[in-house]
Amino acid sequence: METALLSLLAPVAGGRRYFVTAPQGETLPYLILNRVSVQPSYVMSGVDGFVQSRVQIDIYGDKWPDVFAASQQVGTILSGYRGEINGIRFQGIFVESVRDLASGDAGQSADRPVNNLYRISIDIMINHTPE
Repeated sequence: METALLSLLAPVAGGRRYFVTAPQGETLPYLILNRVSVQPSYVMSGVDGFVQSRVQIDIYGDKWPDVFAASQQVGTILSGYRGEINGIRFQGIFVESVRDLASGDAGQSADRPVNNLYRISIDIMINHTPE
């Protein structure tokens, strides 16, 4: 699911999207994705062959308009998406919440000791076939 999701997000932030962490010194803006939870999907008769994953997408940048524009792109691409990519069938992707975070909450790194980053965090729920 992770590779298929990254494929969907290729047009966002110049293609700079990663699971868990970005390379040190990466050009801004970029996306960091974290899988928060995965659980089987059930119907009355048992497991229905799909799983539900919650993924948090954090968009980091040094210019608020760039971060906001990238968040809008993410929403446009993912909200309500259904389809199949690389053998993974997405039964539905749903935006659950969006949070704007102050630059002080965006974190800092060794190559950016003074924090001038902005961040928007998007939680999505994905119903998909298991890998």
